[in-house]
Amino acid sequence: MNSIKNNPIAIWLETIHSPADPNSKKTFLFTFISVIALILAYSWCISFGRWTSWPTPASYYYYDQLATAFQHGQLSLEKKPDPALLALPNPYDPDARAGLDYPTDVSLYHGKYYLYFGPGPALLLMIVKSLISGRISDQVPVFAFVCGAGIFQSLFIIKIRGRFFRDVPIWMTAPAILFSGLVAPWTWILTQARVYEAASAGGQFFFLGGFYFAITAVNHESVSVRRLLVAGAAWALALGSRITQILPVGFATGMIVYLVFRTYHQKKAFSNLIYPLTALGLPLAMGLAALGWYNWARFNSVFETGFSYQLAGPYIQKYKNILFSPAYILPDLYNYMLMPPAFKLSFPFLEAVAGNGAAIFSHVALPKIYFTRELTGLFFTAPFILFAGVLATLLLPKQNLPAGQHVKADPLYKWMGSALFGAFLLGFAPFVSFFWVAPHYLTDFTAPLILLSIIGFWQGYSFLLHQPIRRKLYVVSGMSLMLISIIASNLLMFSMRAAEFQNFNPVLWHQLVNFFPR
Repeated sequence: MNSIKNNPIAIWLETIHSPADPNSKKTFLFTFISVIALILAYSWCISFGRWTSWPTPASYYYYDQLATAFQHGQLSLEKKPDPALLALPNPYDPDARAGLDYPTDVSLYHGKYYLYFGPGPALLLMIVKSLISGRISDQVPVFAFVCGAGIFQSLFIIKIRGRFFRDVPIWMTAPAILFSGLVAPWTWILTQARVYEAASAGGQFFFLGGFYFAITAVNHESVSVRRLLVAGAAWALALGSRITQILPVGFATGMIVYLVFRTYHQKKAFSNLIYPLTALGLPLAMGLAALGWYNWARFNSVFETGFSYQLAGPYIQKYKNILFSPAYILPDLYNYMLMPPAFKLSFPFLEAVAGNGAAIFSHVALPKIYFTRELTGLFFTAPFILFAGVLATLLLPKQNLPAGQHVKADPLYKWMGSALFGAFLLGFAPFVSFFWVAPHYLTDFTAPLILLSIIGFWQGYSFLLHQPIRRKLYVVSGMSLMLISIIASNLLMFSMRAAEFQNFNPVLWHQLVNFFPR
């Protein structure tokens, strides 16, 4: 009976349809409708409005190639390098290999091609490929991961409302769920669902899944061992999909360990210490060991993912010591957070432009390899994230909630907020110090910030509970920012993928342009 109660489906049903909640039926209805709306929107985006088919460029099969290699018992791709490429004294020099045929952004080592992207999505595809025939594009894992992330975000939103914010009206969960799933970068990556997006989306999906199960594991007087086991397995898959997730996963794991030790000191029962730590740590240790073996078997180093041997556009081997640098932090912060869009008089009205953080901070000497793609900062694509600041003030030392707030007595509240802030900051850290600025990197760190903004918004609502006029104005402003965030994010999606929409669905593009005349 216990095992049935703790399986993932039972936990999901418990979250959105708990008998202890008198409004559980309404909660289930709002959640179900919102999640279905998200999946329909995702289906529309990845098909470019065609619904029944997904336009798939020929280069969107990287993970399928790796899955096929795994099926055949090898770690390298089956595609053989051009002998002319192997004959070069230095094939990693982009100028030297100009004009030769080779796949972009793969690793070349000892005459074989490898993927430096995490193997997690390929392992899952290998299972699918054993059941169906034919090639599977990178769009499939991207779509599955984005849908899964949207579901876990929705469950998390329902969980935090039920635990901490019963005074927040149920109807406010629906716009929160839609906001969390329809803002940048989710719809952006669906319209360019390549191997890069598959790795990032996979890492974020498994991180969110692990975080959700970790929260449900400690949401009781005793820690649930089974749920921590699921959390540990999910986080191991997050690392297997995106190794940069090791920072937020490591931080979240440390936060769980803190709670486990606190429970042990309260009850002085050794089982309350060893079982939860083993359940969480064992799958993580096994996952790290498997990744280490995977790297060693390919590159004779447990720490080498293939990144050092990639055939990239820029000559990264020449600049290997400055690919990550503190010099990039200020311009990257500006590009990812504050870079404004250009405004147009015709649809889609907003246009992403190349980040100009380097020009803003011209006093910072940047290497020639520094590069930015077209993107727009999060404060313009999703201004609702400003509400994360409401929660941030409560996490500062010696900050207390107003008298009468029931969350004040619940230590899990500040723990959860601190864990999300840490996950956001540490997820952001590798990319804010990286030489290459690109919009798909937003996938690696924005989800915790989105959830923090929803929690902050609801916290502000609770503060104004006995001030009806201010509360109504506050709700209107919050809902307006949610709507603006969704509209801005998706207008920018149309802008960045204008060429693809015109190519894959010219009739739709023509209708949109004519529907919004100058």
